[in-house]
Amino acid sequence: MASKVRLYELKQKGYCCSQIIMKAGLEDAGKEDNPDLVQAMSGLCDGLRTGMVCGVLSGAACLLALLEPEDSPVLIKDLTEWFRGEFEEKNGGITCEDILAGDQLNRTIKCPKILTETYNMAMEILEANGYEFPDSYVPG
Repeated sequence: MASKVRLYELKQKGYCCSQIIMKAGLEDAGKEDNPDLVQAMSGLCDGLRTGMVCGVLSGAACLLALLEPEDSPVLIKDLTEWFRGEFEEKNGGITCEDILAGDQLNRTIKCPKILTETYNMAMEILEANGYEFPDSYVPG
């Protein structure tokens, strides 16, 4: 599981939310670093660069699809339902635009919590589905 500190360190290295989700997920799953995949995830940054669906959610969906391709439709549905329940009402929606609400300061106020909680939920969903993490993986 990801700590806020670990995710913050990735943010400080210049990664956006969707890239952070994938990079941390690859590490926790014991997969090789995949710079091309992490770079491709930048297309999801800032809600597809247009303020649309939160990059945290779309990044986590990609991680689930990568690690559990056969079960990913159900797992992504579960994650999305959880995400909506946790964040939609509080933010008036689940788009990047809704979450930021016109205030870039929300990137440092709201986004770290959403990032950490969503990453950890994705890991919990994988574990509950029987995904086998390496021995080095330490749940949060």
